[in-house]
Amino acid sequence: MTRASLLVLQLLTASTPDAADREPAAEVEPAAEVEPAQPSPITDDADALYRLGTSLLLLEQPEKAVEVLTKLVELEPELVRPKVMLARALWLTGEAEKARVLLDRAIAAWPEEPTLRAERGQLARELDERDEAIAQYAMAVELSPKDAELRFNLGEALQRSGRTDDAVEAYREALKLDETLTAARVNLGKALAEKGLAGEAKEVMREATRREPGAAEAHYNLGVLLMRENNLDEAIAEYGKALRAEPKHVQTLNNLGVALDAQGKHEQALESFRKAVEADPRYAEAHFNLGMAYYRRDEHILSTQHLEKSLALEPRRASGPYTRLGDSYLAQGKRERAVEAYKKALEASAEDGKPNTEAYQGLARAYLGLGRVDQAVATLKTAVEGFPEDANARAAYGDALLAKGELDAALAQYQERLRLEPTAEARLALAGVYARKRMGAKAAPLYETVLAEEPGHRKAKLGLADLYLAMGRYVEAEKLLKPREGEEADTSSLARLGILHSRRGRPDLAVPELEEVTRKDPAQLEARAELGFLYLRGGDAERAVRVLSEVLEVKPRYALGRLYMGHALYRLGKAEEAEQSFRGAARMDPSFGEPYYALGQLLEAAGKLPEAKAAYEKAAELQTDHPDAAAAAKRLSAAK
Repeated sequence: MTRASLLVLQLLTASTPDAADREPAAEVEPAAEVEPAQPSPITDDADALYRLGTSLLLLEQPEKAVEVLTKLVELEPELVRPKVMLARALWLTGEAEKARVLLDRAIAAWPEEPTLRAERGQLARELDERDEAIAQYAMAVELSPKDAELRFNLGEALQRSGRTDDAVEAYREALKLDETLTAARVNLGKALAEKGLAGEAKEVMREATRREPGAAEAHYNLGVLLMRENNLDEAIAEYGKALRAEPKHVQTLNNLGVALDAQGKHEQALESFRKAVEADPRYAEAHFNLGMAYYRRDEHILSTQHLEKSLALEPRRASGPYTRLGDSYLAQGKRERAVEAYKKALEASAEDGKPNTEAYQGLARAYLGLGRVDQAVATLKTAVEGFPEDANARAAYGDALLAKGELDAALAQYQERLRLEPTAEARLALAGVYARKRMGAKAAPLYETVLAEEPGHRKAKLGLADLYLAMGRYVEAEKLLKPREGEEADTSSLARLGILHSRRGRPDLAVPELEEVTRKDPAQLEARAELGFLYLRGGDAERAVRVLSEVLEVKPRYALGRLYMGHALYRLGKAEEAEQSFRGAARMDPSFGEPYYALGQLLEAAGKLPEAKAAYEKAAELQTDHPDAAAAAKRLSAAK
């Protein structure tokens, strides 16, 4: 039964001292036992109108009740109770102003009638007129000081207005008058919790559950208090009791999902969120949580549906839901819509004054996906300027600068991030930039630090192996990549082993390893590119071109792939196309010396010796450990 129905029953059965002898006689039954009201013409029989109006209200048919009760008030203008009933019917149908006028006139005529004051307080509470609600309930309590329900209503009005101490006093007084009033005990516990008195609040709530084991609200609120203490097992137990009493208690279903999710029971959590949405399709919080549950399962279409519904129901929620919606759009490749969602997240963040660097980062990722690198960089520059001590903002700004090819600027951001947040992830990001700049002496200690703290850290192990491969330290790389006895190498490790064997001149080992990797995981582009190069070295240039073309179609700015493609094209006699491919590789990775060395060889073969010499010198400058490039440059200098 709804709270409104309880109030109707209370008011309809209350006595009216100044007109008790004149009220129509009627005994009101509980709502569940009320017979359906039968359509009948409006009569002048006051008793019949009273019974019919009462039934219509209890059956939640206020529109029909208005006509009946209006007639009753006309017939009996001196009776208070019909006016209270009509006011209730009016505001339930959306005619709040008419209800206000009716009650204010009645209060003017009968200023000491508590039922009128209580109904006027209820109307004010529904209209969020907090001061008016408190004033009317306070007057009702003064007029009827022994009424526990009125004290409870006053406490609710006070609590809603933030007057928690006064609310606590009102609830305690209500319980003195009626210690069985569970709603007052529950609200007292909530008010005490608001005051930070968690221990006392919990005891009050436990008392409520002891006195009325079937009170869903008491078990639910006790569960909330236990969750705040991170006592998830007991909280879940209380939520279970609440649901046994009221299976569709939507807040309990939602909170149970949150608790289960925190325990890692994601499937059970999702089911609980789903039940909450079914119980109340307009409960925004449950839609949000269900959307996030689907997001974690990579079911992004369902995720988006529920996140959109959550925001449609509560469009002025905090920025977090918009951020998660943007993430969901981005996961589906809907980058333009992701941009819109992230911008709304930033607007909401500005309104509530809470920084949201995640939204900046998401917006930048969306821009990067759209190829709008400058906008991504500008977005994250704004974030860093606004939140200079935010490590995540620094990391994202570094990522954007890296995508733009500004390695030195990116390096500065990653260094600052490591200062702010000395984590494994920060060390690995910085090591990755050092590696791209061919600064192995600085990258290696960062990888090694992570592995010293966590020997099995997969990303650090693979990163260090990549670094060793680039530095030609093949023995050390193989030690890192080789699986232990009885274990099988994962595709990432196997891909690197294949590349290692390729560069050590062992195609007999490399080809089967790389073919297995590309069969199991076509996304391993480096493995596919190396396999293409092996086909070239084996004499099958056309097959090499096919494989490398597929790689470059997926990743057009892959410098090593461009380099290998240049070699394959040259083998096929396509010197001009090969030259363009070498130059493209050099542009895509300005710190990569090998494309310049290959270009030097091509230009020397074409008789363009000054250009060849310049290319060799550039290769030697970029890779000081490239003896062939240095020797070639020296040879051409001597020839000149």
